[in-house]
Amino acid sequence: MNFLKNLICGACIGIAEAIPGVSGGTVAVLLEIYDDLIGSISKLKQQFKKSILYLIPIVLGMGLGLFGFSHVITYLLENFPMAVNFFFVGLIIGLVPMLLRRSLDGGFRVSVFWPFVLMLGIMAALAFLPGDAGESAGLVTEMDLPTGIRFFFCGIIAAVCMILPGISGSMMMVIFGVYDSVITAVSTLNIPVLIPVGLGAAIGILFGAKLVDYFLRRFPQATYFAILGLVLGSLFSLFQKAAFAFPTPEGFAALATLAIGVVISLFFTKEPKDEKEKRKA
Repeated sequence: MNFLKNLICGACIGIAEAIPGVSGGTVAVLLEIYDDLIGSISKLKQQFKKSILYLIPIVLGMGLGLFGFSHVITYLLENFPMAVNFFFVGLIIGLVPMLLRRSLDGGFRVSVFWPFVLMLGIMAALAFLPGDAGESAGLVTEMDLPTGIRFFFCGIIAAVCMILPGISGSMMMVIFGVYDSVITAVSTLNIPVLIPVGLGAAIGILFGAKLVDYFLRRFPQATYFAILGLVLGSLFSLFQKAAFAFPTPEGFAALATLAIGVVISLFFTKEPKDEKEKRKA
């Protein structure tokens, strides 16, 4: 019974991780398995057998959920690219209040603001690089060494973010311009593309819990300001990809999906009542 329950929970997390802006960590919290999940990952070495038996059905369910839903996402990207990209823009805009709330928790200081400026500048520069920078060069279906290294590190970052409730791992892939390629690789089982991402994700999950805990404990505001810079900076490349045409039926649909994206993102990142009361106290 526990195996089936954890399998279903894993599938729900996998489906959530296929949708940029929807946090698998948040879904794990809603399903009341987050603490056990993080505990099993962080204590994998000390309690190997117990942790593995707990993690196997969850990981299997995540794979099934991600693979199944990736076909839906791939279809939408191929047939409605403008609407889908504006949906992603909406999801990113909806993240801003949550990130601002966490960045400003404890007040504003210039010393913690520089990571925001740095990350925003890096993302803006990457968006306007000529040639094959980012996803604008098209779908990646074959691997060379530089691309493999890039996808490997994107897998690490996405997995680390997946651990955090409220932050979407797949949204980080959108931000770094690899989401379309990765979700297509999942739906078509393109192993050469999946290997570097999968290896990076495994490392990110295994070591991410401790790394995230360290940075959020030592530099919470600076860390969230850095994430905010990445998130806002990604809008440059997304708007370039969206190719907005207005007034057209596609343009109206894009505006509608943008609004839907904002609402979904705001819903999944709204401040819990207990945190709100604690902040006001």
